[in-house]
Amino acid sequence: MPEIIVKPSNLKELWEMLPGLPASRRYLAGGTDIVTANNAGAESSVCWIDISGLPELAVIKETAGSLFIGSGVKISEIERSKAAARWCPALTAAIPHFASPSLRNMATLGGNAANSSPCADGVCALVAEGACALLALRGKKRRLPLKDLFLGPKRTALKKDEVILGFEIPKRPRAGAYLKLGPRAYFGISKAAVAVTAEISGGVVKRVCVALGSVAPVPLHAARTSAWLVNKKLSAETIAGASDLVKAEVSPITDARSGADYRREMCGVLLERALKSLAE
Repeated sequence: MPEIIVKPSNLKELWEMLPGLPASRRYLAGGTDIVTANNAGAESSVCWIDISGLPELAVIKETAGSLFIGSGVKISEIERSKAAARWCPALTAAIPHFASPSLRNMATLGGNAANSSPCADGVCALVAEGACALLALRGKKRRLPLKDLFLGPKRTALKKDEVILGFEIPKRPRAGAYLKLGPRAYFGISKAAVAVTAEISGGVVKRVCVALGSVAPVPLHAARTSAWLVNKKLSAETIAGASDLVKAEVSPITDARSGADYRREMCGVLLERALKSLAE
């Protein structure tokens, strides 16, 4: 465990206390990732800053054009949110696959993103939703497309002490799907996952975003496959073409959970199933 754990009551207090804290420090939100890493001996920060109680991070709110989900909102709260159910179809579909009910009462999307795991269910779905991350550092804010936040496993574009305030999801009517292949139906880390959102009119795809998990160094936005699907009817031929194309976009590895070739093939299978569900 770290030598010091501090808990600011709001963002203003956080910015004020940072200069007096040890240089070796990390933020703690739900704790489901950092505590596990600590128990495994992979976390050595001297100071943890508990931001789980910051009110600015604990809100879900709508504006005219977007839905904001604070980085500190628990996954179980998102699961109960009518606004999230309406505007985030892929994220809503992903939540039942997100760990276990007990962990969903602790885990946050902010921690899911900051941990930068290629297999993060919530993050993969948010990328498909076209989400942007709203970031803050000592009062200065910036907005970053979520797909650009990830640089590699456990590596992000976050600056030192920068906080993820939350995620902005555009409010557009769309359908969504999330499919995951794991060692068991639920409560397992994925071998491969596919999230899709699509705006379809008259059977023609007007806008689409395909994202994948566990098959690249980062949660992957399949840009070429997404662009190829636009202005096409979701016919059997189109779906088969997208299934073949997405296999060329991923770069899976072989590890204890699965082989690279199997993962690549399953990306095509999962995308085919997801697109068929949207076409129905």
